[in-house]
Amino acid sequence: MTKRMTLPPLGEHDDDWLRIMAWLNNSSKSTQAANLIGLQLREEKPKVEKMLEYIAQKRGVTVNELIKSILDGTIGDDSIDEE
Repeated sequence: MTKRMTLPPLGEHDDDWLRIMAWLNNSSKSTQAANLIGLQLREEKPKVEKMLEYIAQKRGVTVNELIKSILDGTIGDDSIDEE
């Protein structure tokens, strides 16, 4: 079963353009938004894979182990550095 994700509302400008794009593609706004997100994810995938390789190597784990811990929600957040 897929988790349903709720996104925050778009700003007025972006919402207007999403509505226009959906109309042009004869789809709903939610379908159009999902298509746009999917496209962006596919475009960013090579960059994300390189980032995952770097972080996995730094932590001494495989990329698959890192991905599994991210998807399972068992990975810690190291993004905040304390001085």
